[in-house]
Amino acid sequence: MKFFLPLMGLLIFSCASHKHHSKIHQNHKFEGHHHRFNDAEKWSKVFEDHSRDSWQKPQEIFKRLEIKADSMIADIGSATGYFPVRLAKIAEQGRVWGIDIEPDMISFLNRRAKKEQLDNLFSILGTPEDPLIPEPVDFIFMVDTYHHISERVKYFRQLKQYLTPAGQIVIIDFKKKKLPIGPPEEMKMSKAQIIEEVSQAGYDIVMQDDYLTYQNVLVFEVK
Repeated sequence: MKFFLPLMGLLIFSCASHKHHSKIHQNHKFEGHHHRFNDAEKWSKVFEDHSRDSWQKPQEIFKRLEIKADSMIADIGSATGYFPVRLAKIAEQGRVWGIDIEPDMISFLNRRAKKEQLDNLFSILGTPEDPLIPEPVDFIFMVDTYHHISERVKYFRQLKQYLTPAGQIVIIDFKKKKLPIGPPEEMKMSKAQIIEEVSQAGYDIVMQDDYLTYQNVLVFEVK
């Protein structure tokens, strides 16, 4: 995606997929920090591979965050729906918005929601400058997407309008070190840098966990 890859990604942990995975950033045109990920059918085979569950541990993340049945959630950089689909199955009485800037990803996720009978999941088109979330939400997820955003401090200041009074922003991104999956090390953001930038935008860090092998989990609230 030009701006978000939920980088849901770069995912597969087998040797063969790791080889493919490490070339994802090399084989796509760089536009600033933005890639195009506009072939949803192709990328779904990468983003939705079942081996991802073993290291992504989505259910453990949701439990620690105390996602509830009536939670309102947005996932910025939703791609083919790895996180939104799982969130929608928990927040059955709430709503989940999958936000992307690739029209093909939007169409793919809306078809998937219909196929899996998730009436509380909707995917909509955002822009690189504004996710255009339709209503206030309790959680904004950003998975493997942070380092793709330009003008991050400005962007996060704008996100405040989309949060409920006690709303939280959840940033999950690859640790800045050599890993068998994820983007090249020079594209990764250190935990300290993320915390500093989001703090500049007017947020407090309320949780930082290292229980995932490859990613940091950082949770912020408006100051």
